[in-house]
Amino acid sequence: MTTLDKDMGIALLNKAIETIKETITSKGGKMEVKMLPKVVGDREENELKAMMDRLALENEEIDGDAPEDD
Repeated sequence: MTTLDKDMGIALLNKAIETIKETITSKGGKMEVKMLPKVVGDREENELKAMMDRLALENEEIDGDAPEDD
């Protein structure tokens, strides 16, 4: 499903998140939403991509990170 109606899209995402949360908690799990859905423009999208790229680089394995076999 695609939509250009921002309010409808946000409502659909919120409903999906709530459904997923209910399923997870019903099975004894926990779920925490770090950031609620919101409409973003190109600038925010580019900032998010840059942040995700930076985090991916920080999380890559670096020589010496893995335990050594003795």
